[in-house]
Amino acid sequence: MTLANDSISVTPGAGATVATQLVNSKEHQVVMIAAESGHIIGSKDTYFYNIVSQVHVAAANTVHWDLFNNTGSSLVRVVHCRQIPNITTAVTGVVFDWTLTRTTAIGTGGTAQTAWLPDLSQPALDANITCRSKPTGGATAGVTLFNYSLSSEETNAATIQIASRGGLELVPETLRNLGGVSHGILLRPGQGLRCVQVTNSAAGNTGWLLGFTVE
Repeated sequence: MTLANDSISVTPGAGATVATQLVNSKEHQVVMIAAESGHIIGSKDTYFYNIVSQVHVAAANTVHWDLFNNTGSSLVRVVHCRQIPNITTAVTGVVFDWTLTRTTAIGTGGTAQTAWLPDLSQPALDANITCRSKPTGGATAGVTLFNYSLSSEETNAATIQIASRGGLELVPETLRNLGGVSHGILLRPGQGLRCVQVTNSAAGNTGWLLGFTVE
């Protein structure tokens, strides 16, 4: 990354030093772009939950994971939610129906997940932002965002293609790239997200990668 090579002094108020860059013998002011939240683009802390491949369940409407914002004031923006079908475990697969829904209560039971940080110098994730795989309680359904289907057959051409590309992205493109700014699915305090296996079958395995920012 190239840093600005010069600066100028601006005198209104107490005065300030403004970065500039020399191009074709002229100084050009260097700017940083902020999103509608006021944060400089690229400056928000980002976190990921990697939910390893887990077996499907022979029970209809099984919650495979929930992500919940139980903070008092922080905003969680889910900018990536990738479902990664397992194509290394041999099964006689079937087509599964899934739903992505908001939640109004935190999940309980199940297996608590640990977030990983892309930058180890950033603050640890707030303990009130949680993710569980296969919660046994809570994760109360709110609004359904959308429904979709995916084959669990590891030899299915479409399933292989999805897995090879890093998974099926569940966050709509328009929420991931609005002029270079990711709006994401916004979780305010007391709000969450969950993915539900609608189909009653244990024929398959799936993992997820959830990426989000906190502000």
